[in-house]
Amino acid sequence: MATRSGPPPSSVTMSEPSGAKRRRSTTSVFADSNHPTKDQTPVRSKLYSQETDSALSREVQQDALELTGLAEDSEAQEQAELAEILAQGDWAESEVALFRRLRRRGREPLLPAPWRLDFTTFPETLYAPVGEQSFICALTPSASMEFRGSQALQRLVNVGGQVRDRTEINPSAPVEPLIFQEIKNFLTWAEKDGEISLSSILTINYNRSKNGNSKTTSEKTERKMKSMANELRERCQQSPCQTIPPNNGVESKDIPARQLAVIYGITVYNCVAALSSLCCDNPDADVKTHVVLDWTDVGLDIWNAIAVAIFIVSCRNDILDSDEGAKLKLIQRADDDA
Repeated sequence: MATRSGPPPSSVTMSEPSGAKRRRSTTSVFADSNHPTKDQTPVRSKLYSQETDSALSREVQQDALELTGLAEDSEAQEQAELAEILAQGDWAESEVALFRRLRRRGREPLLPAPWRLDFTTFPETLYAPVGEQSFICALTPSASMEFRGSQALQRLVNVGGQVRDRTEINPSAPVEPLIFQEIKNFLTWAEKDGEISLSSILTINYNRSKNGNSKTTSEKTERKMKSMANELRERCQQSPCQTIPPNNGVESKDIPARQLAVIYGITVYNCVAALSSLCCDNPDADVKTHVVLDWTDVGLDIWNAIAVAIFIVSCRNDILDSDEGAKLKLIQRADDDA
């Protein structure tokens, strides 16, 4: 199914002030003081441009402009934002890397070169050179896993059309399960590919109640993320650091395994989703929202899918970077298939 990609992120003029602050927590995205109460909002309303959920609509539109409608000075703006992040001191290294990749999607290679055949409408800038490994890719060297990965990404691209069809045909029908299921499908592929589980560092939550609202949905995600962070800190305190074993004749060194330091969360409410992270090093750290995705705009379908893929692959890489056993299994599978 071909989907219009819209202009690359670097080619659209940004209409928001360049100094606009980015969101730093899920509650600041969804729970605005001016946000309509449950009684003021039409039941299960979906299309923000046609409904009274104006506060959330403005937040979503601003994030979409910041991430896919970059100004000509986007590079300088990105550096300024990174400087602000580093000055705060509560961002883990993997959070900064995730922020940069999400911010730069559309301006750097992210997909394997062979996937051009599956996504003919994608911008050329998204593909890595032939023979080079890309960030979003199957780690298992098999055609089957590559195919499953490309299909999982295609389903993420298609979910926008499904959401818009449902809201047009039956505005009262929930769309959160559609978005949630396709995110889970991509997550399942990433876990099978790496033979790992991401349940210890990633939570996905969506509104399951007809009378639910954005504030309670996002707060549930934030509570779960903080609970997972507490559990992770306790496990790290109880388990000593491992050392990297010898590999391919290289001498073993007593280098401690990188400890998991970030919890990831996805909040789905109506037609939008917030991708967030939480640094575990500081018990008082706040949940940070990197991007808010909107599935009501056909021009954002590709960029929404790429953002979700970047987010989940970042989680997968975090687990693998902290688990020498999992990395060795991947190396062994690659050697067996060579």
